[in-house]
Amino acid sequence: MEQHQPQQPQTLRDLLAERNVRQDAAALIAGVNQSTISRICAGTVKADPATVVALAKALHVSARRVQALCDASYAAKHPAETP
Repeated sequence: MEQHQPQQPQTLRDLLAERNVRQDAAALIAGVNQSTISRICAGTVKADPATVVALAKALHVSARRVQALCDASYAAKHPAETP
């Protein structure tokens, strides 16, 4: 019998949904405006390192992983800018 592994989050939006954390709560945790989290999730801006670290600590995930999730959103929105 096959067991299905839960899919790993691919973006910050996915991670927040998996942890049942709303964007406004994530913003409060990270000390930024909700619009900043929204823009990071949408891939319109890159995440500031301090925001990445604050989210990582609050979500109990490595900062490297949070940065990768944020970068994935940005890369999807800006394919010409990624190597």
